[in-house]
Amino acid sequence: MVKIVFALMLIMIALMQPVLAEQRYQAVPLNPGYEFGTEKAFLLDTLAGHMWIWVESPSIGDKSGGRYLIYQGQLQPGKSVGEIIHQQQWSGNTSP
Repeated sequence: MVKIVFALMLIMIALMQPVLAEQRYQAVPLNPGYEFGTEKAFLLDTLAGHMWIWVESPSIGDKSGGRYLIYQGQLQPGKSVGEIIHQQQWSGNTSP
């Protein structure tokens, strides 16, 4: 009898495992800004650290709509708080 109860408990734990696991992909809605009808979301792969922006906009009048998945890069762990992991710079307009 003990073996049967133990076996049933193992089966229940095995079946519950996917429910207890975190979802690999997380989505966060983004503010569409001033674009009428545009839907945006930030997508994160919590396992590998990849990031995307998903954008969907309707066609309005003569303007065409579309759906886009834009890759944003991969997260990297830092060594300390405040460390700059990646930096892009560009110069401003220097003409008078």
